[in-house]
Amino acid sequence: MTPETLGQITAIFGWMTIVNILLYTYAAFFIVFKRDWIMGLHSRLLGVEQDGLETLYFSYLGNYKIVIITMNLVPWIALKIVG
Repeated sequence: MTPETLGQITAIFGWMTIVNILLYTYAAFFIVFKRDWIMGLHSRLLGVEQDGLETLYFSYLGNYKIVIITMNLVPWIALKIVG
């Protein structure tokens, strides 16, 4: 792998990390600060009771954070170390 290619792949993983963290922050903002509105919307759309939605939100945010770390951040850090 050439240094140029390694730099491009590193940049891709860096931008993937930034975009996913922004999406995570956007989702967390709505879940934390617009709870009533978002829970009402999802309850109507999905037919799920609002009591069950809090568990689903917590699970979603936790799983999304793990995916960001393992699929974006860790490979970016590894590529930065190698390059």
